[in-house]
Amino acid sequence: MTDDQAMTTEEAELRAAIKRILNPTSAKKLVVAGPGTGKTALFKQILELAGGGRHRRLVLTFINNLRDDLAEDLSALAEVRTLHSYCLRLLHRDAGLRGGLTPNFRCCPGVASLIKEDWHLIATCEAPHFIHEMRTLDKKNHIPSYLRRGQYYDAVDFDDTVYRVYERLVAGSAALDRYDLVLIDEYQDFNRLEAGLIDFLAQKSPIMIVGDDDQALYSQLRDSSWDHIRLLYGGGEYKLFELPFCMRCPKVVVDAVNDVLAKAKRMGRLQGRIEKPFKYFPPLKASDSAKYPKIALVETTVQRLNANYMGRYIAQAIAHIPCDEIDEAANGGYPAVLVIAAEPYRGQIRTHLEQDGYAVDTRRDQGGKLGREQGLSILKEDPKSNLGWRIVLSIDKPSFLADSVAQTADGTRRLVGTLPNDYRDRVLADAGAYETPEEESDNGRRAAEGDRLPSVKVTSFEGAKGLSAQHVFIAGLHDGELPRNPRAIQDLEICKFVVGLTRTRKMCSLIYTGNLAGRWMSPSSLISWIEEARLERIEVGAPYWEVRPGDEGGERRA
Repeated sequence: MTDDQAMTTEEAELRAAIKRILNPTSAKKLVVAGPGTGKTALFKQILELAGGGRHRRLVLTFINNLRDDLAEDLSALAEVRTLHSYCLRLLHRDAGLRGGLTPNFRCCPGVASLIKEDWHLIATCEAPHFIHEMRTLDKKNHIPSYLRRGQYYDAVDFDDTVYRVYERLVAGSAALDRYDLVLIDEYQDFNRLEAGLIDFLAQKSPIMIVGDDDQALYSQLRDSSWDHIRLLYGGGEYKLFELPFCMRCPKVVVDAVNDVLAKAKRMGRLQGRIEKPFKYFPPLKASDSAKYPKIALVETTVQRLNANYMGRYIAQAIAHIPCDEIDEAANGGYPAVLVIAAEPYRGQIRTHLEQDGYAVDTRRDQGGKLGREQGLSILKEDPKSNLGWRIVLSIDKPSFLADSVAQTADGTRRLVGTLPNDYRDRVLADAGAYETPEEESDNGRRAAEGDRLPSVKVTSFEGAKGLSAQHVFIAGLHDGELPRNPRAIQDLEICKFVVGLTRTRKMCSLIYTGNLAGRWMSPSSLISWIEEARLERIEVGAPYWEVRPGDEGGERRA
């Protein structure tokens, strides 16, 4: 029997889909790929077929945790960057792109908040929405004022890093390098500014754009829009492809997602959605699907910090995860457990898990949070730094803050020259004594030799993008929260639910409470969009915690 004859129907269909994508006949490709459909494996194959060396191939995505995952698999084949870090490199390299910035300018996430506050202090009126104007390429804007102030601090934030490059490209005063291949991941989460820059890349280099409008979560956080991928899909400029199979999720999760999407369509939601297949893949997921045939639907009778049934239930479920699944996650470089929740549930669950001895990873992309230590570090290196002084002032908030900032309005006077001598000397003494702190160790219990302690990550829906785990717990699913209004469910809320479900490699649990700290709650209407036969209902109240003969640890039930 030949290899082709031994292939299942699904394997043959997948191989044909990949073969079509790898065909080199088109310089512009758009691949619509749902969650878990094998994008990284596809990227590897297409990069291996591309000409030139590693530095002639470019992979771009939009946030650091996605970049890190791609870099682990692809960095030997291509440069892997966020769009912001790509533009930052261009600014450092090309004086024509920098404008009034010096070659030693700093990337300082949070400088946008300083510039906004400066406007308020100098003009004594509400500041414009500078970042929104950049992200949406608003024609009537205040961006030149923002850029001048950024030059005063000799610093950039994430968004103006991209805008400075884009502005020079539009003006025709700069050009991008040509690559043998450019790959763009998660295109549905790019905003108009970023999509515009990608258009310039596509003019110079062969490009493959990958995305899925069902996973667009960032419209409220960073002005992104699924409209960009939908316009490309219907525009005729790009050759269209699909990855049809989910190779991450068990069958019940794939079926549940299709239930949700079908219901959304019947209700007239997700207008303009790109129709795409999202199929279960038995060759990889048959065993998991047999072992975990249901989604757990967990109702706790109460939820509050001192009756933390959600955290307690999740801790018990973690304790029962088989060792081979923990090892598989560790070897694969992904968490064994992913908890997705909004506040207050996220903090309460994290507290219980940490008290139970688990090392809980809550790290997210950090952006826009400035600290006094950061300013002191800059001043230790350069005591005259406008940026260093402004960061310290933003934290100290001395009575003379507004007067000092106002004296720098024309950008010619250094901030240090506006400060009272005693304050200046005190801060410089702090800067001189400042030592960079050692990196903090992870919190929580560490695994002893031979102990299989599962890795646990707790995050928001947005923070879950790019992640997957063996066991996923989506907590706090209530009407009034997700969705905010069950009579007018928003497309973004549907996408959040889909993204949460599709993080699952083994088993998914949906959790809600009947009573949150004395307030009666109703389960999310989105849960009812899943066919009842796919759910296993579990009620968690006081009787649930009764110890049965033979249970170990006092809180375990079979």
